[in-house]
Amino acid sequence: MRKTVLTLMLAASAITSAASNAQTAPAPATPRPPMRQDANHDGVATRAEAIAQADARFAQMDTDHDGRVTAGEMRAYRAAVHDRMVASGRDVPVPPPGGRKHDGMGRRMDPNGDGSVTREEFAARALKRFDRMDANHDGTIDPTERANAAEMRHIDRRERRDGATSPTPMPAQ
Repeated sequence: MRKTVLTLMLAASAITSAASNAQTAPAPATPRPPMRQDANHDGVATRAEAIAQADARFAQMDTDHDGRVTAGEMRAYRAAVHDRMVASGRDVPVPPPGGRKHDGMGRRMDPNGDGSVTREEFAARALKRFDRMDANHDGTIDPTERANAAEMRHIDRRERRDGATSPTPMPAQ
């Protein structure tokens, strides 16, 4: 008799627990801020918007207006962005990006190694990043593609930090 009562009590407890978990609504996801490239705020970024945003950003960095961004200009731009983030109360990396890691101009920013980045090099890098995010290659980045790209970026950073390598893709059959 005790075994039967104990079994019934455990079953009732499990059912009650499952029912309460099923009724608990998941917390709403924090909405992502709008994409910088999405100039018209329609929730979709186009290649044209990405190019325009890259041009505007390049113009902000190129303080001497010579068509090239030097390591010094890059450091000054990053420091200004860092200072604005600190002033707005956002959680920011310390030191500012480029502070101790390199001279402010990484290999990815300056692919030919001449010590500066031209508008064309900057735009090419922005379009490469856009194309990587545009999973279906339709010339736009929708919210789903943006979320997927963010998740992949987090995975890539975690793997680099932990020293793991990406799994080898399986050959198509």
